[in-house]
Amino acid sequence: MNKHIKVFLAAALLFSHSLVFAADWRTVSSETYTLLWKDLTFTQLKVDPNQKFPESGNILDPAYAKQIVIEYKVGVSAERFRKMTNKALAGAFSAETLAAAAEDIARFCTWYIAVEKGDSYQLTWLPKEGLTLTMNDTDLGTINSSESAALILSVWLGRAAVSEDQRDTMLAAWRKALADNK
Repeated sequence: MNKHIKVFLAAALLFSHSLVFAADWRTVSSETYTLLWKDLTFTQLKVDPNQKFPESGNILDPAYAKQIVIEYKVGVSAERFRKMTNKALAGAFSAETLAAAAEDIARFCTWYIAVEKGDSYQLTWLPKEGLTLTMNDTDLGTINSSESAALILSVWLGRAAVSEDQRDTMLAAWRKALADNK
């Protein structure tokens, strides 16, 4: 078998694995977030219902697949996304903790693109594949480090959350959905 066919088959296998996994997503939280009577985002938290609940009880567990889909109801500049991400991380983690992931965080922030009403970002963590940022169904990049990915995802699901209310609502709905499935 020639080299090009082997590469094609390997890529097809990886691609089909992602599609099969992604087809199993289940929405466990969906909320419209509003500020001063203005809708800002419609956010969904999705997980694969066939995976085990993380023993740690932490959604950021690297063995646990998750996806956040954010549809924007307002425009936001790429620079604003970068500033919010960096400010949230700097306020929640030590400089030493962030230093280990600084290159990945900086690379992730370069992928931000300004959004207009109706655009959506999707953050998908798949164990062994990484954290992929997608905008309107176009992949922008993937971070492979589970440590870096957990820090970045903490901006939505962890202690660096830009909106603690949004994080708490999503995590409560996640826990409830999983408890209801037992």
